[in-house]
Amino acid sequence: MTCRVRAGSLSPETLPLRGYVTRIAVEVRQSREQSVSDVALLERVAEGDVRALSELSARHALSLRALAFGILRDAVEAEQVVQSTFREVRYEAGRFDPAHFPVFGWLSELTRVSALQRSRVRAGSPSIVS
Repeated sequence: MTCRVRAGSLSPETLPLRGYVTRIAVEVRQSREQSVSDVALLERVAEGDVRALSELSARHALSLRALAFGILRDAVEAEQVVQSTFREVRYEAGRFDPAHFPVFGWLSELTRVSALQRSRVRAGSPSIVS
């Protein structure tokens, strides 16, 4: 049995992982180039700058959504995890230390922990707070 696919018929909606993987590679490369700017954005977020939070979200939300989707296998829950991650960033940005993590690494860790907690709750296991 062969499967024929028309050019342009594949999209992130039909094959979410394929679209995410391609975009993640691009975003990771761009985030490495923008790491100094990301630190500056987090400093502005710590001062209450909502536009800086929006810019940080625009840069990294897609990769974080893909990370959460990989754990949860549910696009809606993955989006909720990313939104909660950026809510947490809004309040915890002042505690970020660039000597310990790159910005994207910190965002990824917050997202991963949140997605794993949600996964445990969904499975009926007690959540582990870190």
